[in-house]
Amino acid sequence: MGNLVIDKEKIQELLDNAPDHVVIDDFIDQLIVSAKIEKALDQLANGQYLTSEQLDDEIKKW
Repeated sequence: MGNLVIDKEKIQELLDNAPDHVVIDDFIDQLIVSAKIEKALDQLANGQYLTSEQLDDEIKKW
């Protein structure tokens, strides 16, 4: 899967929007989801994705 990367600014934004008392596990989960979403958006922007037809072809190979 590779390393997930998140900018300090995004971490600060998540902290600013968090309640005063945060469960650490929940915050870490939120960081991971946010990083995965950013990675997926970057992949889409760079054309690194499969079309529905390509995915169907890949599934048929299983």
